[in-house]
Amino acid sequence: MDPLSPAMQYGPNDGGYAAALQIVLVVIGVLVGSWLFGAAYALIVNYSKGKRSKDDIND
Repeated sequence: MDPLSPAMQYGPNDGGYAAALQIVLVVIGVLVGSWLFGAAYALIVNYSKGKRSKDDIND
């Protein structure tokens, strides 16, 4: 691969810069990933609370 020439003016995507679509996809991925993490955490906490309260009733 030829190196980029400093004498030429390149467009925003010619030098390997992130495209707007890639930035949007990363932002959506971070939002969805954090939502999934929070949902999984809530499920685990609610399950452990429910199991703990059932154990207290049986004792």
